[in-house]
Amino acid sequence: MDPQQTWKELLEAVEASDTETARDRALSLMEWLARGGFPPVTGNNLSLTADQHRQIVRDYCRNVLWQPVEP
Repeated sequence: MDPQQTWKELLEAVEASDTETARDRALSLMEWLARGGFPPVTGNNLSLTADQHRQIVRDYCRNVLWQPVEP
């Protein structure tokens, strides 16, 4: 898996209100991180550590997954 590409696709899906794709990408990233995979870079702040990027991704993915699904 390419976590950077998955992160990009997650952000694009959220922007497009594509809930199904957003949830799929969020789950993929959460599983990747749970298995010890490296986190994607979440922005342009070069001073953030890998642990900080990991926490940002986890928090964002949890937020996506906690959103109610439209019927």
